[in-house]
Amino acid sequence: MTVRLSSRKYIKVIVFFVCALVTTTAHAEDYLDYYEQGEFALRVEKWDRAIELFTKSLTDNPNFFVAYHNRAIAYSKKGEYDKSIDDLKKAVQLNPDYPDAYGLMGLVYEIKKDYTSALNAYKEALNREKRPAPRKIIQKYIQDMESKLKKTGPS
Repeated sequence: MTVRLSSRKYIKVIVFFVCALVTTTAHAEDYLDYYEQGEFALRVEKWDRAIELFTKSLTDNPNFFVAYHNRAIAYSKKGEYDKSIDDLKKAVQLNPDYPDAYGLMGLVYEIKKDYTSALNAYKEALNREKRPAPRKIIQKYIQDMESKLKKTGPS
């Protein structure tokens, strides 16, 4: 059985699919717009605005691990270290090979004086980092943490 559409119905079907496609495409790109605006807010040190924009980006694309990382930066700048760590854990859950998130996690743990967790995060960052210059920096952080742990004992 063949279904025939009148030309008027055919046009309506085409218009429906075009509208659905345009709406989906616009929505799919919104998360990047929010993300870029969030990056700008970070650069101009508008922490609450950055958090708001990265949250909108993540609402549209909950798997966008870099937005978790950048929202964690804003949280840490506000002194909301636990929220920062939660976002960094989510970022590495989504992308386990993301050394920048582990590195920032180490810094936040270090600020919290949780040197054992900082050392572990730095080691994870080093295991995943391929670039020579960041590897040297991470190695220095690891040495610093090991020294602090020798002086203070595990945190």
